Amino acid sequence: MRLSIGQALMGDDSVSCVITGEGCVDLEALRRRVARVQSSVPAGVSRVMLYSECSGTFLVRLLALLGLGIEVVLPANGQPESLAKLASEHQLQMDDDWQPACGQPGPVRWSQQGRLRLFTSGSSGDAKPVEKTLEQIEAELAALEQMFGPRLAGTTVIASVSHQHIYGLLFRVLWPFVSGRPFLAQTLRYPECIEGALLKYAPAVLVASPSVLERWDLNGKGVPRLAFSSGGPLARSAAVARAQGWGEGVVEIYGSTETGGIARRQTSAAQPNPAWLPFPGVETRIEAQRLQLRSAFVDPHSWYLTDDLVESAGEGFCLLGRADRTVKLAEKRVNLVAMERALESSAWVRKAALVMLPGRRAQLGAALELTVAGQQSLAEVGHRGLSERLKQALMGEFERVTLPRRWRYRDQLPYNSQGKLPRTALLELFDVNQG
Repeated sequence: MRLSIGQALMGDDSVSCVITGEGCVDLEALRRRVARVQSSVPAGVSRVMLYSECSGTFLVRLLALLGLGIEVVLPANGQPESLAKLASEHQLQMDDDWQPACGQPGPVRWSQQGRLRLFTSGSSGDAKPVEKTLEQIEAELAALEQMFGPRLAGTTVIASVSHQHIYGLLFRVLWPFVSGRPFLAQTLRYPECIEGALLKYAPAVLVASPSVLERWDLNGKGVPRLAFSSGGPLARSAAVARAQGWGEGVVEIYGSTETGGIARRQTSAAQPNPAWLPFPGVETRIEAQRLQLRSAFVDPHSWYLTDDLVESAGEGFCLLGRADRTVKLAEKRVNLVAMERALESSAWVRKAALVMLPGRRAQLGAALELTVAGQQSLAEVGHRGLSERLKQALMGEFERVTLPRRWRYRDQLPYNSQGKLPRTALLELFDVNQG
C-alpha cells in the first residue's frame, strides 16, 4: 500500500481535516487555501523557504509548493539568524509574515516532482542539508500506516515537537493528512497543555520527544491511546513508568533525517529494554559493529553506513552508542555515551551531556541536570565538591585523566524543539562560541 500526498489532496473520496484553535478545516476548504497560495507564487520560483508556527498553515503552504513542483527548504526554526543563514538557499521566504495575494485562484495543481530540503539536528556538529523526494516520504508514510494504522482508528494527533524536522513533519502533519486523521495545529510545549489536549481530543495520539516524556507527571488524567518518542534515547525508567501508567505505553522510533525511520520498539513491564525491530522494507546488517541499512526511505539500491554501533538481538538489534562519540583523551579512548550513562546511574544526576571542548588541550565538559538529591548535595558541598563526588563515582570505570575538567549544573539542559541537544548550545554553556 502506498499513501500518496497528491491523492489525499486531489482525490474525491479523501476525508481530512486540521483542527485549529478556531475549529476544523475540511478538505474542500483546504484545497481552496492551497489554490490561493499556488496562485500567489511568482512564475520562475523553483526553491522556497517555508516556516510557520502553525501546523495547519504549514500544511497548506507545503502542499501548495510541492504541488507546483518546487523544492521546499525547511529551516530548523524561525530565529532571524537561522533564516539569514539560508538566504542564498531560496528565491522566496514564506514565513508567518508572508500572506497570499487576494483574488480568485485557479484550480489546485499537483506535481510529483516537488522535493524537500531538511536539516539535521546539529547534535553532533553543524546542521547539514538533506534532500528528500516525495517517493521517499510516501514510502515511509506507507510503512507507518502498515505498522500502526489499525491502532489509531478514530484518534486525533497532538504533538510537542516541531513540524520543521523530519519526525514532526511525518508523524504530526503528513501521516495524519494522508490517512485522514485530524491533528492539532498548535505545538504543545508544556505538560499541562498536553494533558489538557489529551482530555479534550480523546482518544488522542501523542507525538513527543524524550525530554517531554521524561519530565511528565504521571498523576494527571490525560492518557494517550498511543504515544511516540523520537529524537534521542528515552530513559528506561521513563519508558517503564509509561508502560505501567498508560495502556499502550510509548513506541520509540529510531532514525535520522538522512535515513528516515529505521526501527521501532515498545517497552513493557515484562520487557524493560526490548530490541529494536526494523521498519517494514528496511534491510539491516552489521559491519564492524556499525549498522548498515537499505530502504526506500533513502536509496533502495545501495547500503547506507550509519555511525551507530549495534549488536544483533534476535530479529532486531541493540544500540551500543555512536562510533563518532568515542574520543581520545590523554591517549586513551573513551566512549562518551558510556560515561553519560555512568553519570546518570548516580543518585545525583537526572540527565548528563558530555561535549569535547575546543582548545590546545583536549578537555571534556559535563553539563548535568540534577535530581533532588543532587540539588541538595550541590547546596551542601558546592559546585567543586559535587564535581569531585561525581569524579570519584566515575573512577570505578574510567581513569582520572579521562574525566571531565569542566562542569555545569542546570535546572534543564538546552534541548531544542525536537528534544535534542545541539552541540552549539552545549558549548555555549562553557562560554565557547562556534559562530
